[in-house]
Amino acid sequence: MYKSTWTYIYLVNSLWTNRMDRSLVILCLFLCFDSLTGYDEMENIVPERCLYLKSHEEILQRKCSGHYPLVAVTKFRDTFIEAGEPFALYMTDSLDYVLVLMKESPLQSCERMRFVDVKSFNCLDQGDTVNDTMILEKAAMYCFPFHIQLPDDLMEMCLMENEMSSDPLADVLKTKRGVIHYSLGRGGAERLGFGFGIGIGVWLRLLALPLSISMALLAMQRL
Repeated sequence: MYKSTWTYIYLVNSLWTNRMDRSLVILCLFLCFDSLTGYDEMENIVPERCLYLKSHEEILQRKCSGHYPLVAVTKFRDTFIEAGEPFALYMTDSLDYVLVLMKESPLQSCERMRFVDVKSFNCLDQGDTVNDTMILEKAAMYCFPFHIQLPDDLMEMCLMENEMSSDPLADVLKTKRGVIHYSLGRGGAERLGFGFGIGIGVWLRLLALPLSISMALLAMQRL
């Protein structure tokens, strides 16, 4: 977990020193602040930023499924999924958001589905009126109120893996919001929180420290 913490600190510092794409740092900060709420508060709970999904009537359609590439592990530093684990990308017709399903689960076999809650989805492969609800043992999700780069990169690599046309890539680039869903429990990520008895104020100060150092160094260079 210490490795993940210092990864966050490095990314924040990189934003100030222009060594990394800003969108990656913003993505990392969203994951970081969600983790600060603690594992028990996140598991099987619909986060506030995801509540709009409960009233969303559109059907999610699978556009591509593949195996999480090593280049994504290196680029996004997601410690909840390893290279080679399955993932799938789903989108609605309106392209309002893209859903990324991470890790092995029964959901991966469903081509069309509708969101119910964090660990429940209605699979509609047998028809829109058939109630085929899939329930996971444990799950967690993150919702971003803006377009994120992760689905774009995963879609591009997924299409290459499956030797598919680039049409879904053009669609995912038009999505307005991003949703990342993790299936936990057996074989999944064991813990999403940092697991340390440290208050949020300490973590915020740790995140701010690299920025303060960079600002001080920059000021000294201008003298």
